[in-house]
Amino acid sequence: MIRRSFGDGMRVSVLGVGCGRIASISNPVPMREIEATLEAAVEAGVNLFDTADIYGQGDSERTLSRLLLRHRDRMFVVTKVGGRHSRYAGVIRLAKPLLRVVVRSRPQLHNAVVRARAATVSYNFRPHDLSLAVEGSRRRLRLDQLDGLLLHSPSLETLRDPEVHDFLAELLHSGRAAHVGASVKSLPEVEAALSIPTITMLQVPLAVAGALSGTAIIEHIRHRNIGVFVREILEGVRLGTCSPREAISAAITPDFVTAAIIGVSTRRHLNESLSVFS
Repeated sequence: MIRRSFGDGMRVSVLGVGCGRIASISNPVPMREIEATLEAAVEAGVNLFDTADIYGQGDSERTLSRLLLRHRDRMFVVTKVGGRHSRYAGVIRLAKPLLRVVVRSRPQLHNAVVRARAATVSYNFRPHDLSLAVEGSRRRLRLDQLDGLLLHSPSLETLRDPEVHDFLAELLHSGRAAHVGASVKSLPEVEAALSIPTITMLQVPLAVAGALSGTAIIEHIRHRNIGVFVREILEGVRLGTCSPREAISAAITPDFVTAAIIGVSTRRHLNESLSVFS
């Protein structure tokens, strides 16, 4: 597997596995297949895994923690904080096995479940609450030091907040995270994130990565050796305009892109993504 470096020389696979649907109510794939897929990814040379504290009500991180126990030296796990579920998240997590059976048996409920889940998520970037979220991620992943920590969809105001800048600096100074950054949605948010002195990672949609090409921002990113992780790669596949192989190949072609994040739940989907490198 091809690897590219960022920050202090950390090398990650150009294909990263997105773990947003691990243990999700709306994911019909059995957990045993998901765990086998993650294991196969490591064996294929993938070392970059992307998750968040809210994915699967925390179960995405818990699942990755079991993989980390076996492959700590072969994995670089990036998690995100800032989003949080409503107070009913604990109840939802307990009921998840039953809810997943219901959704599998009634596919028409899928979109309703996705909408209901999104409606329970709010965002909070107060440093005290971010610190508590980091501790939760460290506990679920069973890591003293997080490999990578991203702010999860922060606003422009959050990205410009000196208290948030100080919080990220403290994470590095205390050793609670090795790399910090932001997962953003727009070009102005990329520019605001670059005002944070300590960041070494940016996660952006493919459309934003395309808009970056040819701008002065790219030179800033190169000068600071910031890792650029591109998500939302497969929209063209869903629209029928390209194959997964073509989409991934196009995403990693720009030399400023460090990796493409692809959500996979089955070994078949993983193998389709890996075929780009064969």
